[in-house]
Amino acid sequence: MTPKQRKFCDEYIKTGNATQSAINAGYSQKTAKSIGAENLTKPDLKKYIDSKLKSISDNAIATAEETLSILTKIVRGEHTEQVITAEGDIIDKHPDTNQVIRASSEILKRYPLAQDININGNLSVSNPFENLTEEELRILASREGDYGEGKR
Repeated sequence: MTPKQRKFCDEYIKTGNATQSAINAGYSQKTAKSIGAENLTKPDLKKYIDSKLKSISDNAIATAEETLSILTKIVRGEHTEQVITAEGDIIDKHPDTNQVIRASSEILKRYPLAQDININGNLSVSNPFENLTEEELRILASREGDYGEGKR
């Protein structure tokens, strides 16, 4: 691929217009329409354009990992949003109980609790709080009370 062809591809990704992209890449206005159409049929140029468009698309859309990370921060009370109080102050607000429940529900849709019954009839249930320290559990419990009726 020549530098001029790469410039054409980069311009085409921006504009979606082959003729204008050819002009912007330095091709003659007289031949821009035919050169633009021809460039779009060349396999190496098409592959480059498709690859760049896929990369742009992949970066524009949140991944499952990003989404689960945000939901986890909401559940743990680590995610805050700025709100304006009645007095006009801007404060960081932690998620309320309903937001935590919704985020937890979304996570559990993807990772349901392990409830496997073995041959002996024993039930095994995972505990989502098992790795938290006593202090972290106290903090979570105290937050629950902070968002009760009328305290938001």
